[in-house]
Amino acid sequence: MMKNSFEIVNEAMRNQPVDLEQLCSDLGIKLTRKRLADNMSGKIERKEDNQFEITVNKTHGAYRQRFTIAHEIGHFILHRHLMGTGISDSVAYRSDNGELGNSKIKPSHEAEANRFAAALLLPKELVVERFKSVTQDISALAQYFEVSQQAMTIRLKTFKLIA
Repeated sequence: MMKNSFEIVNEAMRNQPVDLEQLCSDLGIKLTRKRLADNMSGKIERKEDNQFEITVNKTHGAYRQRFTIAHEIGHFILHRHLMGTGISDSVAYRSDNGELGNSKIKPSHEAEANRFAAALLLPKELVVERFKSVTQDISALAQYFEVSQQAMTIRLKTFKLIA
């Protein structure tokens, strides 16, 4: 029996840090790293043959790339029905200036993709367990999960583990 996208994602989250290259492969998404405009972290697009491709800005830091890939996977899981095959509406961008390539992808969808990325990279139960049993050092936690200290700090505040 074939697994659905949510089962594939849940399985990937059991191992930390999440292997995003493998997850993309398991979801049937092509992952490409190349130089994009400095203000663009990445994009996901539907190709003609109904295949999806995530392109991430290779000039950005490794942790930023990981969050971007997770964010774009979020669009794939949650919003791929909004990505048509026409050029203008086949792409969802993640850029610093809030510029979106798809008029159907709204700021609320971007927020959902960010929450998805945070949950994928920093699963609540694993973060809480590690925080309580191993270390409360934000830098060490961020390194363990391969995310930025900023992302880890936001997540710890969300779980009310820190003020």
